[in-house]
Amino acid sequence: MAEAALVMAPLDILENEVREALDICGGDSMKALRITLIANAFLEAEIDQLKAGVSSGFARRKSVQKRA
Repeated sequence: MAEAALVMAPLDILENEVREALDICGGDSMKALRITLIANAFLEAEIDQLKAGVSSGFARRKSVQKRA
């Protein structure tokens, strides 16, 4: 039972992250939203860049047979 208390529910974690973002931005919700959207756009661009660097065969999970 004590272990269950140590694990936070996903919504509790999200609530804490929202509060932290608002604290960082001095309580300004527009500023917090703006930096969140900027960070999200940066992460999406990074995902696109990583996807471009992965071979199409690897992305389809086809393994190459090594010839002896």
